[in-house]
Amino acid sequence: MTPANLSPTTDLEASWDALTAEELRRRGSLKWTLEPGVIGAWVAEMDLGTAPAVTAVLEQAVRDCAFGYTSPTLTQTLCESTARYQREVHGWQVEVEQVSALPDVLSALRAVIARHTPAGSAVIVPTPAYMPFLTIPGELDRELVQVPALRTSEGAAAGWALDLDGIEAAMAAGAGLLVLCHPWNPVGRVLTHEELDAVAVLSTRYGVSVFSDEIHGPLVLDPALSHTPYACRPGTDPDLTFTATAASKGWNIPGLKCAQLIASGAARRSWESSALSRNLSHEGAGVGAMATVAAYDEGREWIEAVRRYVHATAGEVERVLTTAGVGFTRPQGTYLSWLDLSGTPAADGPARFLRERARVSVNDGAAFGRGFESFVRLNLAAPRPLALETASRIARALA
Repeated sequence: MTPANLSPTTDLEASWDALTAEELRRRGSLKWTLEPGVIGAWVAEMDLGTAPAVTAVLEQAVRDCAFGYTSPTLTQTLCESTARYQREVHGWQVEVEQVSALPDVLSALRAVIARHTPAGSAVIVPTPAYMPFLTIPGELDRELVQVPALRTSEGAAAGWALDLDGIEAAMAAGAGLLVLCHPWNPVGRVLTHEELDAVAVLSTRYGVSVFSDEIHGPLVLDPALSHTPYACRPGTDPDLTFTATAASKGWNIPGLKCAQLIASGAARRSWESSALSRNLSHEGAGVGAMATVAAYDEGREWIEAVRRYVHATAGEVERVLTTAGVGFTRPQGTYLSWLDLSGTPAADGPARFLRERARVSVNDGAAFGRGFESFVRLNLAAPRPLALETASRIARALA
């Protein structure tokens, strides 16, 4: 039994520390069952469960057999909760009528490309990038323009920074959309106000829309930083801005299929005028909407504990891996770290090397864009003892 004098945060951390690979495999997620006997550190989901408020609302839904289609009342509640969360947590004054329900962020991206950008125009994606951002434009017969990030050691942008000159060149050449990932998966950057403002200037200058994926907004780990939505910067043109967000990453409910699109001005009118985008509000899951409302309204203390835990885990993993000579990008936001394994002696790529030699499954950097073949993405949202075992295995394999 837990001693009465332990704090809720201490209790949570103890429960997370106690989770084993065997228990995680028993739960049956893709991350832990695709490759038996291998530590799963690849899929972008957490091993840390979810907030008690989310669990409670889902248990009630089971008791009520609330498995039907989502009602307009529940959708309205979801939009109200989303607007309230953005105002109270991120300082972004979002009105309820500016929020639409979605099944997921990628459905919104497909709709924006297909219906809300000039026909045939290219899509700009800063790389390394979340893998579907690199494949969806081609699925819709659009050219993909990859703009590789700049490596930097300067200030708040240390690690990786947007190549603003490259983005401007692509906009000037006629691209119709910039996909912004903020916080940035997989490099873990929280973009600065200066970077966001620079993007806004370019968007306005060239009339190019920005799709800002802010699904990791609740997961800023560095206590000195906070998430600032792109759309709330004073220079951002609302007519050219679409913001997608969700509770799925922060509260670990990606399988419940619920996300939100926030837009105003001409972007909102365009969204509502297209049946493809407008009808996405009917495609999300009701239980996902219930869980999201509980997360936004009642799960804030829990996610603060998650941020502290993962931030501390990242520091300990960093020490192990940097000692082994790994180039470790410690995430400012997200729970994903970006590892440079340039010295890995593996012809088939570092991810395969680690799977075979360390029995650790990570994402191969080649999937995140051209030029990143020597990198891997490592998920840090794991029980800390297991995360340290993962780091130790990688270090031993490299030695």
